[in-house]
Amino acid sequence: MDGLALSIVLASAFLHAGWNFLTKKSLQKTVFIWWALLISVFLFFPMFLYCWPKAGIDPRGWACILSSSIAHALYFRFLSGAYERGDLSLVYPLSRGSGPLLIPILAVALMHERLTPLGISGIAVIVSGIYVIHLQSFSVRSFLHPFLTMGGGASLWALFTGGAIASYSLVDKVGVATVYPPVYIYLMLVGTWLLLSPFVLLSQRAAIRREWTVNKSTIVVVGFLSNFTYLMILFAMRTCNVSYVAAVREVSIVFSALFGILWLGEGRARLKLTGASLIALGVVLIGVSR
Repeated sequence: MDGLALSIVLASAFLHAGWNFLTKKSLQKTVFIWWALLISVFLFFPMFLYCWPKAGIDPRGWACILSSSIAHALYFRFLSGAYERGDLSLVYPLSRGSGPLLIPILAVALMHERLTPLGISGIAVIVSGIYVIHLQSFSVRSFLHPFLTMGGGASLWALFTGGAIASYSLVDKVGVATVYPPVYIYLMLVGTWLLLSPFVLLSQRAAIRREWTVNKSTIVVVGFLSNFTYLMILFAMRTCNVSYVAAVREVSIVFSALFGILWLGEGRARLKLTGASLIALGVVLIGVSR
């Protein structure tokens, strides 16, 4: 990977962790994300118009757009639920790490792909990182704590988020090969916003105006970054190995742990940084094993 591509991917990772940090600080997470998606729809509409002539969408492409929109709507709902219940330094590493953990497993089960020894090692390292990030201390007495807490609250919502990431990643792999990527991403964005709207308008209506009044500047920033960071990744993928880009991108897991610990005052710093680093390492191993 050349220096320019590496810089772009690292910047994207930092900004991705950054918009998650801003989401964690919001009042009502689902409403905040709903507003941010709406802003994205307006901000990136000129890009969509410019790229539309290159779209060439066939029925298979539309099916991918619909499937990805559903998976992304679930992703944002689960992510919101996780942030409402737990720390950024727990939720982000767990959700971003469990997605790449599930993808090779699903690929083996559904696409009959084979795992390499390096890929298996990466899975083991991610599982170790997930375990460590749930520890209360480096002591024998805390050994069973992760097994007692991993199935509830924020951890469960974060694991569901990881499942949604694995789902849309597999769909998008087919989708961007069928539909021109900027058009695909924009239509998926519109579909995601439309699918989230009934939930927000019916059950969160009272929070809509308040969220905009309190966080409108942050909403605009997140609305831009949530789409722009993925476009940065697509640009980097044009210049170097896709697996390397995907692997380096996961340094955002470490950034998120640092943001939560340093700026939100979240506890168990050593354990979370150690666990987040292991998860990021495992994702890298899976990425370079392909």
